[in-house]
Amino acid sequence: MNVIPYKSNQNNSHLFEFMLNSKIIIQSYALFEFQTIASKVKYLKFLYICHAVNYFKTSIIKIQLSRLNKRKQNIILTSPYEYNLYKKLNLYDDISMHKAGLARYDRLNYIKKNTSENDCILVSFTYRSFKKSIYNKSLFKKNIINLFRDKSLNSFLKAKNIDFIFIQHHNDIKRGRKININDFPQIKFKEQKYLSYYIEQCSLLITDFSSISFDFMFQNKPVLFYFLDVKDKTKFKEKSFMKIDKENNIYFNNVFTKQEDLVNKIINYINKNYTLDYGLLEKYKTLFYYNQNITQKIVKIINNIIKIN
Repeated sequence: MNVIPYKSNQNNSHLFEFMLNSKIIIQSYALFEFQTIASKVKYLKFLYICHAVNYFKTSIIKIQLSRLNKRKQNIILTSPYEYNLYKKLNLYDDISMHKAGLARYDRLNYIKKNTSENDCILVSFTYRSFKKSIYNKSLFKKNIINLFRDKSLNSFLKAKNIDFIFIQHHNDIKRGRKININDFPQIKFKEQKYLSYYIEQCSLLITDFSSISFDFMFQNKPVLFYFLDVKDKTKFKEKSFMKIDKENNIYFNNVFTKQEDLVNKIINYINKNYTLDYGLLEKYKTLFYYNQNITQKIVKIINNIIKIN
């Protein structure tokens, strides 16, 4: 199988020629021109391989498929949770949903801990679509800073020689909303390009709705969901696709709305060397169809789609 990578920001003068000689378009982000081509060209197949688990952001899928002919829809799913959700929302039929997972999970099975660095905890929240003036006054930004200023947490992290790795969402950075953390010695700001590395190296994740939570759960690492602005009265677009529901079973009861409760849980996990709470490991296993050889399964699915008339 010959694969031709396409990047929207590069010069692809031979793109039309590539299309004429291709059998399938594989996409992970919304490129509407490809959807339009796939819908109109009879021999072209289409496969959506999610760049991440979209369980918390299902309307993104609706947007990305808005110009795709129903008979062309194919998607690779990571878990029964996604299957049930997409089935409920009537986004796909059984023929178009293929069970495998994310190819990058194969890499997570062979990660070696970098012993030259301190133990670390990753903090990464999903972006908000506020205007900059609203963002600076938002409960979202305020509570991130309050968490970083927490004296009991900082003292504990310092005593244990543990770093908080804060990776702010690239959309916030791009919109000029970078949070200044120079005043917090235990907090280390890292750029988005290092996210994969710290997903592998950090022992615990603090997030709100980020899909990297599934990368941590795949590695059997604890994830704490902090709904830090659930009481904010400001209307923001993300509420249309984020599942702000503390009772949702996919959070496995690790949901926090108060900083004090979150800090206590962080300290608790550190004290027990990040050992998962009782029963949590078995629950994590229900999130994924497969835990190895996922890339091979994806390649097999692609070949099968191409063969179908």
